Amino acid sequence: MASNLPPQHHQPHINQPPQTYRPEIYNRVGNTPPINPYYRPDSPVPPSSRTSLDSNDQLFSGFSADNAASPNYGSTNKVATDNPKSEPRISRDDHEFMNVGEEDPKKDTKIKGFLKNRKKACCFLCCGVSIIIAAIMIPVAIFVIAPAIAQGAVTGSKLSFSSANLTNLTEDAFLMKVNGKVTSTGPMAATIDVPDGVEVSWNGLVLGRLPLDTISAAPFVGADIDSSQTFTISNKTAFGEFNKFMLTSKEFTWHLEGLANVRAAGLSLKGIRLSKDVKMDGMANFPDVSIKTFDAPSDHPAGGITVQILSIMVNPSPIGVELGDLEFDVLYNNQKIGEVTSSNVTLGKGANALNLNGRLIPQNTSAGLAAVSEMFSKYIAGENANTSVLAKTVKPSKNNNSSNDTTPISWLQSAFVGTTLSVVLRGAQNLTVINSVDLKTMDLTFSKDKAYSPIAQSDALSASFKIPFGFQLNMKKISQDITIYGGSNALATLSTPYTDANGDSSVGKIDSKIPPTPFDVIKGSESNFQEFSRHLTMDSSVVMTMKGKASSIASTSIGEVEIKGIKFIVDTQLQGLQGLQVKPATINSLSVTGGTKDYMIIKLSVTLFNPSNVKISMGDVILDLYYHDQNVGQVLMNNFVLDRGSNTVDLITHFGPNGDKALAAGRILLNTFMKGDSNTVGIQGSPHSTEIESLKKALVDLKLSTSMPGLKAEQPILVKSRFTINLGTVFTKKGTASVDAYNPLDTTIKFLKMKATITFKGQIIGTLDQDLTGSPIVIPPKKVATTRDLDLNLQISLTAIQSLFAGISGDLATDITSTIVLAIGDYVTEIDYAQNQVPTGLGHGLGPNTTISSANRKTRNGNNSFWTAYEDNQLRELYIKHPNNFRKIKGELSRTRVVAEIRKRVKELGLKNKERNTNMNIAVDSPVSTVIMNNDFCESENPIIVVSPNTSTPDMPISVSPVQRQGASFVNLQPRPIEIYRLQSSLNAQENRLKVRATIKKLHLLNKPVNVIF
Repeated sequence: MASNLPPQHHQPHINQPPQTYRPEIYNRVGNTPPINPYYRPDSPVPPSSRTSLDSNDQLFSGFSADNAASPNYGSTNKVATDNPKSEPRISRDDHEFMNVGEEDPKKDTKIKGFLKNRKKACCFLCCGVSIIIAAIMIPVAIFVIAPAIAQGAVTGSKLSFSSANLTNLTEDAFLMKVNGKVTSTGPMAATIDVPDGVEVSWNGLVLGRLPLDTISAAPFVGADIDSSQTFTISNKTAFGEFNKFMLTSKEFTWHLEGLANVRAAGLSLKGIRLSKDVKMDGMANFPDVSIKTFDAPSDHPAGGITVQILSIMVNPSPIGVELGDLEFDVLYNNQKIGEVTSSNVTLGKGANALNLNGRLIPQNTSAGLAAVSEMFSKYIAGENANTSVLAKTVKPSKNNNSSNDTTPISWLQSAFVGTTLSVVLRGAQNLTVINSVDLKTMDLTFSKDKAYSPIAQSDALSASFKIPFGFQLNMKKISQDITIYGGSNALATLSTPYTDANGDSSVGKIDSKIPPTPFDVIKGSESNFQEFSRHLTMDSSVVMTMKGKASSIASTSIGEVEIKGIKFIVDTQLQGLQGLQVKPATINSLSVTGGTKDYMIIKLSVTLFNPSNVKISMGDVILDLYYHDQNVGQVLMNNFVLDRGSNTVDLITHFGPNGDKALAAGRILLNTFMKGDSNTVGIQGSPHSTEIESLKKALVDLKLSTSMPGLKAEQPILVKSRFTINLGTVFTKKGTASVDAYNPLDTTIKFLKMKATITFKGQIIGTLDQDLTGSPIVIPPKKVATTRDLDLNLQISLTAIQSLFAGISGDLATDITSTIVLAIGDYVTEIDYAQNQVPTGLGHGLGPNTTISSANRKTRNGNNSFWTAYEDNQLRELYIKHPNNFRKIKGELSRTRVVAEIRKRVKELGLKNKERNTNMNIAVDSPVSTVIMNNDFCESENPIIVVSPNTSTPDMPISVSPVQRQGASFVNLQPRPIEIYRLQSSLNAQENRLKVRATIKKLHLLNKPVNVIF
């Protein structure tokens, strides 16, 4: 390899170490690359290369050798140094071969020339290529690239419409004002013109042609569209279908097709294809349609009810349409209930106000009436009603039509007709229909089993009302679901069925009733209801809050409608009973009718005044009777009903004081009563006044005060007294006395013990103290009885002698003060009785033989027949006038003879009917006392049989007085009630219709009582 190298280069490398890359030297010599060790300078150079080299030399000739090494190829750069002995500079060629030593000046000049020529060649080459490219590309850019770019820009742009308003509608065209944007047009400003407009299609159907205004697009911004052009309809059928789709759909797509002229960057390009899909929101069947105001001000002249509606229709689409005059059917529950129109309607984007005027039409079907009833009910109740309107016609409005042509536009009519819109009729808020309720009367019926569910009833309920409409409405029936509040507490519920009502909307008043309905106390409110009852009983008034819903059936010009759910909350007032003290209770009559071993029975007729408008049925009520603050008995009101106003009530008093104080007070009350004096008594409630739990608090506070009248007897109780004396009386001071006593009560009384002091002119003439318990003196009600002779202790004095002579002359009148233990029925009590100016005479009473035995049937005067002292004046007069009509049956007759005599007398008086005679039931329980057969007692020809049933015991004495056969003067006889004996059912109807009047007559002939019954 060494022999092949050039000699001048080979030797310096002998015995020298290999040269390596030294960075410090590289940097020091001006960034000259290292010398390529494989570079051969003597290698032959082609001419072209040489020329290049020369050129390169010229290109780089300006460079200073002192500043930097010349970038020659194939020569060794001289290393400049200030010190000859210093290291030579190192330079490198492309082969990074390091040369050391002296440089060749000729070679360096050649290299520089080559480099200069090479740079010039490159510049010329570049310029040539550029010219060629420009010559080719400019036409390409103008005729190929620019249209493609323009087409791409048009195609890549985005077109949108923010609004599109259709006005001046005709059969073939309309004015369309469009607002929108063109975006994504690129970095260049451009002007786009569509001279022939665009063809608009939908779902492949060509709708028409729309001219477009020139569009000026800014770089990276685009352009705004504001165009008003006439849209020419090319296919009315297709356009009608599109409009119907647009009305009902959420969105639709228009396809726009046309040729555009584009001017950009100084170039005008024609025939750029414009093909765009424009998506827009449809009207979606107007999902948000509501009624802002609803009014029915009057009845409609054409029938039905006038309606005025302000509707808000929200259009979600950017498309607006000048519709004109619209007609709709109003539907509810699939029933046509009305017809409305709206004039001069332009439907824009967003909320649109529609004034709808029309009428609710008369309904002839139950479904139609039910629909309109429900709609009104929801409106009044404040609930929303989902109605719908069905489009019927749309036609140009006269106001916006210079030609006055209102013929419907076919494509708009076909799109509009049949469109159904859902419309929300919002319920009225804070509506008060019922303003007040007046319970003029209220009946409450309580019972033990349903203490907290009394029956409520009112025959006079009045309410004022006002409906939010002006049409005529006549109430027919109403029903109510009410919750009753006492203050803030819910007391009870009251649900009434439909009840007849009368009232109309012009007057604003309803009159109705509450039928018998349970007044159900709410569970847990029992104590509150008790308190309510107490206030109603004791206070002047109570306020009830009535909260609930009412329903009504009313007659209107559209038919009979039922309006439900009318909410109301009103206060109503009930007048209270005020403790029944507005007017004092008045006792009208008093009758002592009997007694038990525990109490005396007194019947009272009392007038109570109820100032309330409430009638209360309380069941059985027991009040306590007080006298001198002592409980002396009870007042029973069976099935007590307290009506409004004045009440005459029959009461039963059980007079039976217990305890010393009560007995003392009761005795005073009874004494003054028997004397005929009035007494103030109290009647008040107690916890035991009723078994009805809900009324206990109401009655326990009830306190009444009344005046109990004294006994009003027809004659004095002591009718007459008599006494007897004999020669021994002067020595023994003993005599006998008897009294004719009158029983003023309506029940039998028995004298069990009697103490009396007889005075004459203030001086005691005698006393008696007799225990009659073993043989009491029995006096039937309203009868006079003569006692037997009672032992009399005489006080012989001048006064007594004077009284004796006065008695003989018949002018004696004594004062009797007595204490009597008597039995009123079975009730035994003691009374103090005093009477002045008692007629007194000489004579006997019944004597010691109080009972006439069968062995001694004769009376003291030897007669076998007696009239009792109980004989009636009427009977006495009949006897005097018609003595022959009386047949006396003598006491000696046997029972068989008595019956025979009765039958005989019946036949004599004309009762000859065999059946009657056969079936005549003559029950003789004992020998007859007296039988009177008298035709004068009857109002017809048929006679009756009158007998004297004597219920006395066999040993009970009966006071009698002898009666002469003719013209006897009956003394001390009083009118008695007539007792009726009806004939048996075996007798014919005519006979049974007899009104029988008679008087009982008793004659003690035998020792046992007798009953004769027909």
